[in-house]
Amino acid sequence: MNRTVGDGSDIASVAALLGDASRAAMVTALMDGLRLPATELARIAGVSKSTASEHLARLVDSGLLDTERCGRHTYYRVADPLVGRALEALAVIAPQRRPNSLRSVRRHEELGRARLCYDHLAGHLGVAVTDALRQRGLLYERDAALEVDQAAWDAHVPLDVTCDAARKGRRPLARGCVDWTVRRHHLAGALGAKLAARMFDLGWIQRRREKERAIVVTDVGLHGMREVFDFDDSTLQALAPA
Repeated sequence: MNRTVGDGSDIASVAALLGDASRAAMVTALMDGLRLPATELARIAGVSKSTASEHLARLVDSGLLDTERCGRHTYYRVADPLVGRALEALAVIAPQRRPNSLRSVRRHEELGRARLCYDHLAGHLGVAVTDALRQRGLLYERDAALEVDQAAWDAHVPLDVTCDAARKGRRPLARGCVDWTVRRHHLAGALGAKLAARMFDLGWIQRRREKERAIVVTDVGLHGMREVFDFDDSTLQALAPA
């Protein structure tokens, strides 16, 4: 018999899926909205293509991943932003593995400095931007939840992003996502996604490597963030590429 919690959600079945290290690695690789083929996900998880196909079939059947056809190729993607939110939350409470090589140490530091959490900024960069918006009164916390003051936001229009421009479907404008790096909120939701996309367009940030969650703040970005978000020297130094 399956045991359920609260409203009847079968948490155990999802936990069992993500409890496998290979499947967790595959889903994590897609957390920034990337679409990747099975061969690439097999490489990331360190398993054979046939084993990866079995894992991916289970993840698709469960609704965690979705597929997209492009010609003869099939690409996998996270089915819903809520999946990324759940994984980020799990990372907060999960024990941190010790990096076992110089490469893994470097990657851990890169992800902690600045990364994408599905489609919004995370790491020290995401928290620093969120803090700056909060200090200006554009964001505030109520009942431990992050919310937006829409009038204040549209009066300041950070990076020319308005609430109306960000509004899309039923997705909330602003939502706090607990960052596993800093253990504090970074900005998610429609506004968080629009700000990240705008920074890419401005050349303030770029992917550190192709098909990687880690991002790097460019020299143009460091200058722009000083002007727009009033980052001090210590914050800028912490965000500068290593």
